[in-house]
Amino acid sequence: MRAATLTSRFTASCSRTNVAYSLIAPSLARSYASSPYQPPPPPTSAKPSLNIPSSSGGPQAPLEYCSSLVQRLDPEAWLCSYFWPKRERSWWLAYRAFNLELHSISTTITQPALASIRFQFWRDALKAIFSNNSDTPIPQHPVAVLLAETRRNRPIQKYYLSQMIDVRAKTLSLPPSSPTFESHLSTYTPLSTALLLGPLPLLLPPSHSTTAHISHTLSHLSTLLTTVSLLRNLPILISSKRQINIPSDLAEKHSIVEEQVLRKGAEATGIRDACWDIGTRGMDELITARRDLKETGGKVVPSTVMPLFLSAVPAENYLKRLEKHDFDVFHPDLMKHDWQLAPKIWWRYQNGKL
Repeated sequence: MRAATLTSRFTASCSRTNVAYSLIAPSLARSYASSPYQPPPPPTSAKPSLNIPSSSGGPQAPLEYCSSLVQRLDPEAWLCSYFWPKRERSWWLAYRAFNLELHSISTTITQPALASIRFQFWRDALKAIFSNNSDTPIPQHPVAVLLAETRRNRPIQKYYLSQMIDVRAKTLSLPPSSPTFESHLSTYTPLSTALLLGPLPLLLPPSHSTTAHISHTLSHLSTLLTTVSLLRNLPILISSKRQINIPSDLAEKHSIVEEQVLRKGAEATGIRDACWDIGTRGMDELITARRDLKETGGKVVPSTVMPLFLSAVPAENYLKRLEKHDFDVFHPDLMKHDWQLAPKIWWRYQNGKL
């Protein structure tokens, strides 16, 4: 009954395809003409390859550093990066690498004082990047260098980058489980929103007539990403810290006992039902986002912003796989890379629909 109910919430999405992973490659030849901005002149030096070892890159090669970081720690975003225009791809990778740098502070530093120092470094870096004084030195960190280049070429806002720092710093001192599901969304969704709305000026001028509508649609997708992150983090938290992040109101609703979850995993009372509630909310947000595009037949208009909407493909793919396994977030298959994800992203990009 639970799976059937959630299935009824899924809207018709792109047809299944057997397109090979190698078909992604032609999209790398995409020209600058797809961008609403006039591209800057090509650099005189040879452009670095994106397929590089994780140890490559530095202040003199910031794109290599950001590319390797995203490729290693955020492979789903890396797959989506293939469909960005060439120049804008490097700037979007800077956004994703910035998020990963902040994430590493949250996951590797246990002492709040040291974490505060690291967060302050990035606040100071943003202050220098967005300074109106051209003589202000930029920290020679590869991510900061590439973000500074992004700011020189596109009207990105400091607000969203600062919001990413604030959310990470705030949640560092919070318990893993929020009092309510809604409070969890209100706390963590701004991070997903910053990752979607922050890079929007890379593809669409703020003065464009569709900017407000696109922003509203992306806000629903940010909630989708937050719900999926909540589900995917549950087995990681249990294995690494022996903690659960199910919001307290859902735990009470489904009679979840933390000790039982730590011992039995998916067989614990109520855990699958709670995951169903969370997954259902995520799919509802995706349905709402698609409803926003009803006037254009489901197509993302203008098509130049489609690369941003590709972030929804891995999230939807995870929820469908979770449903297939009866909402067992601990199932081994969910821990493995899905080889079908790459062709799904490719097909969604070709289709132009969310």
